[in-house]
Formats: sequence, structure tokens, C-alpha cells
Amino acid sequence: MSDAPILGPINHVTDLDSAGDFEKKHTPHIDLDEVDDGLLVTVTVGWDVPHPNQPDHYIAWIELLADGAPIARFDLSPVVTAPVVSISVNVDPGCVLRAVEHCNLHGLWAAEVTV
Repeated sequence: MSDAPILGPINHVTDLDSAGDFEKKHTPHIDLDEVDDGLLVTVTVGWDVPHPNQPDHYIAWIELLADGAPIARFDLSPVVTAPVVSISVNVDPGCVLRAVEHCNLHGLWAAEVTV
């Protein structure tokens, strides 16, 4: 387990290519796929570097916001759930989707994408 510090109230890594494994395993990854009436948004925590999923270190929840308004929240349990969630949304072009996740040890981490 890393002893890396929590960087701020909400950690937001803008350049994952130069980030270390600690940042990569905590930063949410957002995938967008077009579906019939909107977008399928998939958020994965630990996309590039796997995040632990044990009773003492896990992702507790993932939240999705559209232009700052919360639209979905997924509460997760250690061991039996994986930190990957998907939801269909219908948002306008230019909307900023933000995923925020909470690691029980290392706090809040966010990523965003503009539709």
C-alpha cells in the first residue's frame, strides 16, 4: 500500500501520461459510447493501474455529474464489487461530465470530459 499523501480536497490529475502509478490507480477514467438515445458513460477506477479492492483499501463510491449537477451515484463494497460503473445519459453537446470517486484511504479523485 502506498504512503502517498492525499493531494487536496479533490485530487484532479490533468496529465495522466506523466502521472505515477498512485495517481493512475485513483483517477477515474471516463469512456463515452453513443447509444440510441444518448451516451453510455462508463467510469472505471484503476483503468491503467489496478486499484486494490480489499476490506482495508477500496473504492467506496463513484458519482457522475453533468455541468456540476449530480446525476448518478454508485455505492460500492470491497471485495464483491469492481470499481466500474455504466449509465446511459442524454446530455447536450458541450456538457462537462465529471466523475468523482472516493477511496477509503486516499480521499476524493476526479476526472472530466466534455461531450
